[in-house]
Amino acid sequence: MESGFLPRSIDPERAADQCLMVVGKLDLAPLTRLREWAAEEGGRINGRLVFARDEQGRAVMEGHAEAALPLLCQRCAGVFLFEVRADWRRVFVRSKADEHDLAETGVDVCYHDGPLDVADVVEEELMLALPMAPRHPEDCEPILRPIAGAHPFAGLAGLLKRDRRDNK
Repeated sequence: MESGFLPRSIDPERAADQCLMVVGKLDLAPLTRLREWAAEEGGRINGRLVFARDEQGRAVMEGHAEAALPLLCQRCAGVFLFEVRADWRRVFVRSKADEHDLAETGVDVCYHDGPLDVADVVEEELMLALPMAPRHPEDCEPILRPIAGAHPFAGLAGLLKRDRRDNK
């Protein structure tokens, strides 16, 4: 199923029964946590969600999302477009036994009891894919440059000398 936009919510069990694939866009505006990282307003996310069942009959969602986000460079404070991409696979469980079995294999597990908020999932995965300190991919001029000949801890030497004299 291809539409202009990803749905707001989806029932993973029904979608898995139908082996549903959803492709579409998602506006950045309502995604408040991800929007806090963006240096400018606006933007769209392209996404794809594929639902199926695993060998044990559990609902599985595989997803992909990508966007060009305007981020603030932490070196030069300039805005640049960062191509962020995220791929994920989640298994939906309803019991602690399933969670325990899957945790040992390193699979992402999600408890579910009702519709899944698609925007929350996409936002969370893209946030995990963002760098902690965004910087231009090429070299840029840093805002703060060290002063030639200055030593940042030079003032501590005087304090150490005074402390040694006072303790004698």
